Amino acid sequence: MANYIVVKGTSGIGNRVLAVATGILYAQFSGRQLVVDWRDGSYSNTGTNLFFRYFDCPVAQSVEVLPVTDSIYPTPWQNQLHRSLGSLLNESGLNCDKDLSFDVSRLDYPETIIVLSAYTHKIHKMRSLFTGEYSHFAKLTNPEILKLVLQSNLTLKEDIRLKVEQFKQEYFSDYMIGVHIRYSDMKVPLSEIEASLQSIVRTVKFKHPNYKICLATDSQEVLSLFKEKFINVISTNKWFSPSGKRLHQNHECQDLIQNGIEALVDLYLLADCDRLLFSSQSSFGLLASLLMTNNQARRYDIEREKSLIKRVKLKLENIWKF
Repeated sequence: MANYIVVKGTSGIGNRVLAVATGILYAQFSGRQLVVDWRDGSYSNTGTNLFFRYFDCPVAQSVEVLPVTDSIYPTPWQNQLHRSLGSLLNESGLNCDKDLSFDVSRLDYPETIIVLSAYTHKIHKMRSLFTGEYSHFAKLTNPEILKLVLQSNLTLKEDIRLKVEQFKQEYFSDYMIGVHIRYSDMKVPLSEIEASLQSIVRTVKFKHPNYKICLATDSQEVLSLFKEKFINVISTNKWFSPSGKRLHQNHECQDLIQNGIEALVDLYLLADCDRLLFSSQSSFGLLASLLMTNNQARRYDIEREKSLIKRVKLKLENIWKF
């Protein structure tokens, strides 16, 4: 009998795709069949497994292949595999990592089905497995591993890819600056992004006077603000929450499947830019940076810049103590 790893979808597109990347790698190491379960309702009210509406992933299968069995780990998922992670958490008071997800640093689970519940990737916890035939992974950083796994195993469905290409043909210039700003439930540092974008524009405009800025945001207010402050700003037409709430898992939206498609179009447009400005505080911007295929593309992570500045300040403070 085959053994399986089930990756439960939760939260937004960035979170769940990074979790799938972990599942892909673990399935490769363990010899288990990868099953992806995005029936949680974040992007559909019908119980449809939206992963296979959005992506082609040859190494993954849907939940229909799972056998009827009690050999499931963690045990709270026994007779509950049809449930979403969110509903089980709300009802049980269990912890996602400790109670509802297996430990990815182990390969010796005897159960037929093991369940991965995660809000992001777990590559760092898999490093003890990077030995023998997989020792080459030890030389790679976590982002490098994620990029390799995603670009080798995940592609957009053709109709969504065509939407991306059509927008590029109509609106992209010969040089694109991508910017991701999450500003609904999570507010990335807006002033720092604005200052960084101004610096990037000053650098780019002399060599590439026809540059454009592709802005992806979940805030209509932010979109209007940046169109006032910067020229050549383009963005896709999409649904915004009238109440200013986040776009994913938002049942104000009348078409949740389309909501997901709009997010994916933004994601892959950002990944096709020549420069990308984002905050890794949001997994969406981080995922866009991992999906960039242009080896000459430059990435600017606000969080990394803030960390670098803090380290420099601390070093200077230590120097002046003596």
